[in-house]
Amino acid sequence: MSAPVHEKPVGVSSIELFFDLVFVFVITQVTQLVEHAHGAMDFLRALLVLVPIWWMYAGYAWLTNNVRVTWQMRLVLIAAMAGFLVMALAIPEVLGAGALTFGLSYLFVVVLHLGAFALKGQGAAAKAIFGVAPFNLGASALLIGAASAGRWAWSYFLAASAMFILATVLRRERRFTLNAAHFAERHGGIILIALGESVIAIAMGASASNPSFKGEWLVGVVLSLVLVASLWWSYFDREDRRAADKLVAAEPEQRSHMGLLGYWYAHLALIAGIILITAGIRQLLEGHPGMELLAGGMALFMLGDVFFRWVMGMRPIAVRSFGAAVALVLGFLGTRWGAQAALAAIAALAIAVIAVERRLESRKG
Repeated sequence: MSAPVHEKPVGVSSIELFFDLVFVFVITQVTQLVEHAHGAMDFLRALLVLVPIWWMYAGYAWLTNNVRVTWQMRLVLIAAMAGFLVMALAIPEVLGAGALTFGLSYLFVVVLHLGAFALKGQGAAAKAIFGVAPFNLGASALLIGAASAGRWAWSYFLAASAMFILATVLRRERRFTLNAAHFAERHGGIILIALGESVIAIAMGASASNPSFKGEWLVGVVLSLVLVASLWWSYFDREDRRAADKLVAAEPEQRSHMGLLGYWYAHLALIAGIILITAGIRQLLEGHPGMELLAGGMALFMLGDVFFRWVMGMRPIAVRSFGAAVALVLGFLGTRWGAQAALAAIAALAIAVIAVERRLESRKG
């Protein structure tokens, strides 16, 4: 991958990789919310919990992209890890007894993020953060306020999410600069973290099903891994590199906008899709209905990828759009299918989408 002469490619540091480990627990906790959901409102609540966490977690990717990682920044990231860890611990009761803990730990990571950017930011980044700070602090206040909102706590989370949308509409990201290669690699690592949780779900679901190590059990485990591998393949088989090249080639202001839309909004859909797929795999392997979760997750993942490609100016997008529609149909038709049939159908769909795209690309070549 080549970078323009004015940009020195920077790799992801080991402290950033260490920082990303806390996101594993965040994914685990949100997945638990999804697994225990009983209706559309419960799924909405899980999403509303994920959105503010992902906003600030990605905010730290912008931080390390703009600020040189010194020993002081290592301490900042370790302190932020503590904040995210406490936040994740509060997730099971986030709309009840854990709301205040969640809100205060969120405020902690926001203030830490603001201080690090303001004191250590390079050039315009040190000033740019003050354009975003009111929205981050406002979201923190709303999340703290959710602690006293009772059954309406979810509406405070919704209002917090609206703060991030407003910041996007007002283009508060425009003054930030991005090192494209580092930024793309950093977010690719987070997708790997989410996929890693899916592998853990396979092991946990398989273990909980009291395996007799017979054919059906083994087929379910293998199909689950094939499905997760297809998700990896669809993102990391040139998709990540192509997106990084597009980001490198973009003008600075366009680059920051592409970074926000493509790597926050689109990746939110990708991560949410993986969470649904993870919950579906575990439910199916444990002998519970999970086709709706599995198919819905695949549809969301593909639609997130369609939006990602559109933002980054990549093609094709029609194949994955059609794949998302097929996933929803399979979810409707397969509610009574067994675990093996459900996993086989969704895995086959994912593989077919990759194969068709490869075929189309080879014809163009």
